[in-house]
Amino acid sequence: MRTSYLALCVLLFTQVICYAQDSTKKNPIKKIYTTQAIRDMLPPEVDGNLDEDVWTLVPWEGGFVEQRPDENTEPDHQTKFKIIYDNNFLYVGIRCYDSEPNKIEKRLSRRDGFEGGWIAIFIDSYFDKRTAFGFLVTAAGVKADILESNNGENEDESWNPIWYTKTNIDLEGWSAEMKIPLSQLKFGKAKEQTWGLQLMRRLFREEERSVWQRLPQDTPGFVSEFGLLQGISDLEPQK
Repeated sequence: MRTSYLALCVLLFTQVICYAQDSTKKNPIKKIYTTQAIRDMLPPEVDGNLDEDVWTLVPWEGGFVEQRPDENTEPDHQTKFKIIYDNNFLYVGIRCYDSEPNKIEKRLSRRDGFEGGWIAIFIDSYFDKRTAFGFLVTAAGVKADILESNNGENEDESWNPIWYTKTNIDLEGWSAEMKIPLSQLKFGKAKEQTWGLQLMRRLFREEERSVWQRLPQDTPGFVSEFGLLQGISDLEPQK
């Protein structure tokens, strides 16, 4: 009887472990990116180069995965980014690696053209997991912006906030800097802020999309799948 009881306990314990492992596979732990508060310092010059000293104070975040045409595989070329902020602006530095920079697709177009290769950042500053502000720039320096609502089911490309961006192509690929006024985002009055965050890159010649936070192709939502941006504090909501 005692032997049967112990065998049953071992079996149940094994099933619990297997279930936990399966749950992790189905619901992978989301990455958490933490910014560093940088105040009363000279802000970076928005010129597409990430050579200012202020960028050295923040670690790179990367680990992008392919979203399509394949899902959850290593992209052909990796991407990494940094985020800093002050009382009035959010600054984003992005490095898009490319082993063949001469093949980077640079297409001039009007605003919201989405032509050629691009990089985009989506910010759920409400942290309601349904609404997000998207800022996109192409390798040619053309910017686009999108207001996501209803968990990404609705996209408003007519939304045209004020923000600044520049890009630069070099031997490693291309880089982008963004300067986003906090007045263009909507957030609460909490001292410590947590925002949803996603970055997405389009590698034009491969028609490949890669994302920072895994986004399964069959997921029913978009904003609800974001990773987290933490470390932002003592901000006043702005008009």
